[in-house]
Amino acid sequence: MGKWEKSNLEIPSFNSPFPKECKLPVRSGKNLVWSPPNEDFLKVNFDISKLDNGQAAYGFVIRNSNGEVLMASAKALGVFPLILMAEAMGLLEGLNGAISLQNRSRKVIIEGDNISVINTMSRNANVPWTIANILMDAYALLGRFQEVKFQHCYREANRLANFMAHKGNSHPEVWFWHPPYCIDFSLLIRKDVLSWPPD
Repeated sequence: MGKWEKSNLEIPSFNSPFPKECKLPVRSGKNLVWSPPNEDFLKVNFDISKLDNGQAAYGFVIRNSNGEVLMASAKALGVFPLILMAEAMGLLEGLNGAISLQNRSRKVIIEGDNISVINTMSRNANVPWTIANILMDAYALLGRFQEVKFQHCYREANRLANFMAHKGNSHPEVWFWHPPYCIDFSLLIRKDVLSWPPD
């Protein structure tokens, strides 16, 4: 796959409609748009979907520096009372997926929109006891890589992984999606590669 020409669109910040006392962070800048990794890295984006009945699913997507999807996977997890647990499972399975692609690269960026999981894996926060066992398994995998970076992004930059997570609700077993992809998934890939701002 050749490299796409990036869009020159700026991502404008916006004024929050909430009163100042809410102190919500302004969502703007590069964290709103997916960005490709350097040429010698792979990037894993992970996310979850949780239905009103408590059923949860994870999804992850692994891409190279051209934005080419190398692996897309998802799985229903059953009833997960805590979003944090489901997010940790998504990260763990994304790491396992990256290990299976080490013929492509042993350097990986792990990116997700759950800042608690990202900060914990970056050693910037204590491990919550509810996900300690899952993250210990994830820590054990880190030695398989030459280099691992963890990055937080906003949901808008994680839309492909979110798409996969929603698909995962229909798959009780681990599911890998191979081309040809549906038009909606293909459009999201193109938008990410071109650095289109969120809709």
